[in-house]
Amino acid sequence: MNKLKFLPLAAILIIAPIISFTQSQRECYNTVSFCETQKKMGFTRNMQSLSGAFEQGDTSVVQIIVYKNMEYRISVCSPSNPELLGQFQFKIAEDVTKGVWKETTKKYVDDAGVEQTKTTRKRVYEKSEVVRYDNSKDEMSQDFIFQSNQTRKLKVKVYVPDSDGGEMSSGLSGSSYACVGLLIEHQPGVISGFNR
Repeated sequence: MNKLKFLPLAAILIIAPIISFTQSQRECYNTVSFCETQKKMGFTRNMQSLSGAFEQGDTSVVQIIVYKNMEYRISVCSPSNPELLGQFQFKIAEDVTKGVWKETTKKYVDDAGVEQTKTTRKRVYEKSEVVRYDNSKDEMSQDFIFQSNQTRKLKVKVYVPDSDGGEMSSGLSGSSYACVGLLIEHQPGVISGFNR
């Protein structure tokens, strides 16, 4: 009988953190719509823009696709936490695959009993991450405008800084979460040269 009384208490203890996190996510829904856009420059909000609740000190990685001859503007904001303005660090990186020749050397004994060495070369493809932009090297700029010369898949890494003032003022249930918007905008890029 005592086990039955303990069961509802255990269920509440397990479900409470999940409810708290989902409530934080709901409070941060569509944060990106409050970020400053650049419509005057001709940019349109891209559907790859995201919003979410992040714990202070967290790093989030998002994959986006950018298309050839399109100009993009990527910015990070937190309208509910103005104390974080100018403190977000983000990087734009790409996984690049390169072909490399690997040599392997084998020693063996031939039919005459003489030790021989055989070297074989094999083409191997290695993937490495190349950082295309890092805002910490650009005076912590909170936006970046670029044009891609080919269609590619990029990774945007956003670091949410710790608040200096202790608890966040966003009104979130956990108090250590910040609502963050990753705004991605696009417009047709400038194509240089003569066109027919």
